[in-house]
Parts: sequence; C-alpha cells; structure tokens
Amino acid sequence: MPSKDKLPRLAIGFRVKTGRATAVVLAGPASAPRVLSRKNLQLWDPAIPESHQPWHADFELPPDESARIVPVALKAVERVALCALRELVDEVRSEYGSIVGIALVAGSSTDPESIHNPHMRAHAREGQLFPQALANAAKALRIPAVSLVESEVFTRAAAKVGKSPDTIKLAVTEMGREAGKPWSAEEKSAAAAAWITLAD
Repeated sequence: MPSKDKLPRLAIGFRVKTGRATAVVLAGPASAPRVLSRKNLQLWDPAIPESHQPWHADFELPPDESARIVPVALKAVERVALCALRELVDEVRSEYGSIVGIALVAGSSTDPESIHNPHMRAHAREGQLFPQALANAAKALRIPAVSLVESEVFTRAAAKVGKSPDTIKLAVTEMGREAGKPWSAEEKSAAAAAWITLAD
C-alpha cells in the first residue's frame, strides 16, 4: 500500500431505488477518476417483508395493522441501511483507504404530500425513504454525504470539474468499459455522483 500521504482520494456514489442501492467506489484525482469497485446493497429486511415497501403497506393494510407494522418496517429500513453502509465503508477502508464522502442519487425531489393518488404517493415516499435512510446512516458513521436527484447528476458533476455534461457522460461510459459489464444507467449515475464528491 502507498504511504499515507500518497493515498488516493476515495468516494462512493449511490443510485438509490426502493429497497436497494447501486454503489460505485471511485478513486481520484478528480481530473482522472477510476472505478475501484461496485456493489449492490439490499436496504430492506426479508424477515420484515413490509420493509421493502413500507408506505405501500401503510395504505394497503387495515388501519390497526398498518399502525402496528409500518413503524417496525421503517425502523428495519434504518437499521439495514446503517449495517449495509458500515459494511461497505469498512470493506473500502480495509482494501483501499479512507473515503472523503458519499453521494446519494434519488429519482425525484417531488414532495410526496403533493401527490393525491395514494399508490403514487406511496412510491414517492419510498423514493425518499431509502436515500434518507442512507443519509442518516452516513451521519451516524460521521461520513460527509451529499444528496441529489438523477436529473442533475451530470450537470452538477460538470460544474464541479469544469467540463461539459456530455464530456462527463462520455467519461463515465469509458469508466464502465474499464470496469467491465454490466455497466448500467444506475452505475453511471452512481459514478458521476462519486465524481462530484471527489471534486469537493
């Protein structure tokens, strides 16, 4: 391992969806980042099935059952997110060194309470629940975290490193060629998000 003063800057980007997250670990410098690893994280507890979609359970179950189960499911999400993030960070630190921070990408910033349809509102709540659970986990682990939505990832990365969004997209695609398949849109978003953190 290189000496401490020569260790690369490391960051982890996450594209977070309902019940899961795609993580990409990048090493700096920000001028030429490279992918070190990637991993899929499960953010719900199979022993508590409602933790996969807690807010669906909220409107699908009878009120008394919902009042009992939903808080348990929400706590399970927080617990699993903390365990998953801690495990990943420990893996990265043991193999590569300390990280400078994480970036969390959600699908939308729409206020769920502005959505009248109960089913769509449940989806929107869950779209915020899992990124927030990881943000809370980062805070508990004292890891700097930034949250953003998918539509702004490449623009934010471009502004940070002084390149165009198209150049960022091309560079992230090239990272995937080196990392190997599969290299999905989720991994591209996660990599671009990690790049933002590297450039801070």
